[in-house]
Amino acid sequence: ACQAPSSNGTPVISLARSTVEIESLRRPERVERSMPLSGSVVQRLAIVDGWLYQVDDGTGQLWIVSEQFAPAVGAQVYVKGVLRYEPIVIDGIDLGDYYLQENQREIQTPDS
Repeated sequence: ACQAPSSNGTPVISLARSTVEIESLRRPERVERSMPLSGSVVQRLAIVDGWLYQVDDGTGQLWIVSEQFAPAVGAQVYVKGVLRYEPIVIDGIDLGDYYLQENQREIQTPDS
C-alpha cells in the first residue's frame, strides 16, 4: 500500500490490485472465469456492437471486447472480465484464440 496526501491533507491509501499475467490465460481451464489484468493498449478497432482493443502486459497480448468506446493507444488500463475462447476452424485445424469480455475498466494514471 502506498500513501499520498489528498487535496485536503488527509492521506489516501491506494492498494495494489492483483492481476493475472496474459501469458497464463491461454488454457482451457481458465475459460468462462472472471479475470483481472492490466497493461498498455496497443491496438483498437471499432466493431458492429462496440470495440475491440488489445492489451499488452509485458508477458503477452490479449484482445478485449467492450461495449464502451476503446481507450486510446498507449493508455494504461485495468480490466476485469470473463475469459472466452472463439474457435476458428480452417481445414480441420483450430486457429481460434482467447479474448476477454470486459465487465469493468479503469484507466490508470501514473500515481494510481
